[in-house]
Amino acid sequence: MVKHSKMVKKYDDVATASGVKERLESALGPVPFVKVREVREQDRVSDRPAVDFLVDVRAAGAPITFLIEVKSQAQPRLVRMAAAELQYLVKTVPNSYGILMAPYFSPASFEICREAGIGCVDFSGNARLSFKNVFIEKTGLPNLFPEERPLRSLFSPKTSRGLRVLFSGPSETWHVERIAALAGISLGLASKVKQMLLAQDWIKEKGRGFVLANPSGLLEEWSKSYSYKRNRAASYYGGLSENDLERALKEEAEKTSFRYGLALFSGARKVAPFVRFPRFFAYVEKSIEGTANALSLKKVDSGANVTLLEPYDEGVLLGLQDINGVKIVSDIQLYLDLKSYGGRGEDAARAVYEQRIRPRW
Repeated sequence: MVKHSKMVKKYDDVATASGVKERLESALGPVPFVKVREVREQDRVSDRPAVDFLVDVRAAGAPITFLIEVKSQAQPRLVRMAAAELQYLVKTVPNSYGILMAPYFSPASFEICREAGIGCVDFSGNARLSFKNVFIEKTGLPNLFPEERPLRSLFSPKTSRGLRVLFSGPSETWHVERIAALAGISLGLASKVKQMLLAQDWIKEKGRGFVLANPSGLLEEWSKSYSYKRNRAASYYGGLSENDLERALKEEAEKTSFRYGLALFSGARKVAPFVRFPRFFAYVEKSIEGTANALSLKKVDSGANVTLLEPYDEGVLLGLQDINGVKIVSDIQLYLDLKSYGGRGEDAARAVYEQRIRPRW
């Protein structure tokens, strides 16, 4: 039977026989010759087939049985396993069609169901059904059960350090111990990162290790959750040219032993020149105010041409690049910052992605 104890309370209210029937009728509403007759809850121990619900349906007067499997989450890895199980069960029940139901299906999970020939209907209003001469597809509706998505913690400061390490060697085979050591996180947290990535099909296991399987999907999801405004920033006016500012910042960092990295447009012009922007951006590990004083920058409310940023986490400076003696943040950090900056930042992010990031995949 459906294990309600593992579901969020709000989801409990709809993951019932009546809720399943209501959602199916809503999805099938545009097709007048398909009628949902009866929904029977199965006992997964004693009943066969071992699904959550059997649904008797009439399509143009002919009977068909829906085999319904309900999941409290629809992470791609779980969807792939459930779809494979439904594929098998459909073969054992004549004139049947398998359907997965969950609070919300992401586009990736929808695609897995499509490839498996399995229907999917979520309780947020999205659906894809293809049986007999019926085809229904309704997507794009928002997730009504956001608490069901575990991704927020994956992109938190410490856990995202593990992602930065992975992207530093996108074609390598990784192990939890190495991720933990390079990211400066515990073995337990590194293992948690691995499990979350596996659940989304963003990595796949290879021998005793694992490799990135869908780096573009992972980076896209990360960019949706990220904003460069997480970092503390201060704006200044300086009389030096951009090249002179680079040299002055480098000399100050070497003199007082702190890490820095050119960021946003200033970093992009070094690695993938595309968009010019009349402002200098850099991350500094020491106090912003101290650095500004050392560079003779003046605090201004308008007309600023320099922005110094204090990293929200030390992971921001992981993977610093050295180009002609000047430090630039990693390509991944450039991409995330520029994409969240908006406007011309998105154009610059695209250039970094096309010229620097994607070729390594």
